[in-house]
Amino acid sequence: MKNLIKILVYTIILSLILTIVVLAITKKENKKDDNTLTIGLDDSFPPMGFRNDSNELVGFDIDLAKIIGNELGMNVEFQPISWAEKEQELDSGKIDCIWNGFAYTEERAKIMTLSDVYVKGEIYFILKNGSKIKSQEELKGKKIGVQNGSVQQVDLENSELGKEIEILKYGDFLTAFMDLDAGGIDAVFCSSITGNYLITSLNKNYITIPSKDISTASGSVIAFKKGNTELKDKIQNTFNKLLNEGKLNDISIKWFGTDMFFRKEQS
Repeated sequence: MKNLIKILVYTIILSLILTIVVLAITKKENKKDDNTLTIGLDDSFPPMGFRNDSNELVGFDIDLAKIIGNELGMNVEFQPISWAEKEQELDSGKIDCIWNGFAYTEERAKIMTLSDVYVKGEIYFILKNGSKIKSQEELKGKKIGVQNGSVQQVDLENSELGKEIEILKYGDFLTAFMDLDAGGIDAVFCSSITGNYLITSLNKNYITIPSKDISTASGSVIAFKKGNTELKDKIQNTFNKLLNEGKLNDISIKWFGTDMFFRKEQS
């Protein structure tokens, strides 16, 4: 009986030791490298971040993050995430920031720490050339495509027009464009930052209709976990420095053909 008790005690002690070792190893593996900047993004969001024909991750925000990371001496890692679950990914600590044409809204500012706006673009509807629809009012009763989880989806759903149309949600804007071409929807609702690039790169004849009293977005920002002002300031200050030195202009010309950077003195 005594031997049995000893065996049980030794077994319990051994189990506790193994548990402590496993927890220590797991904690070490899960600990983020302070010198690594993990960026969450939608990797099918041209021209901000997307896969090229060689499946390489490229784009405006990719180049921008790399040059800022290099200036800071940080390793930059890009982590594709579900855009519909981006807030949860940020809160969990799996990513350090969302850097992917992320639109500023007052609601997002309440739950995240946001950088200054660095790129501006208008929000509009894109339709096939030859469409008989010529105004926002004529979209009533039509099918409008949006990216699932985008600010455009939220704004359209909460608008007066949203009550009178059918909103179709897509995993990415490129798929929405394909459905527009196929006649599955009447229009795509998105930012000109993405829209202008897709219109040019797809070499299609599209027409656009400006949105009216729908969008609350006012340019792209970088989003950090609420309260993480240290990382935000570090990246913001480096961005401002490089922009003022003219070291970012080539990136904008490469992807947009013009200087798209928003500067405070313009406001």
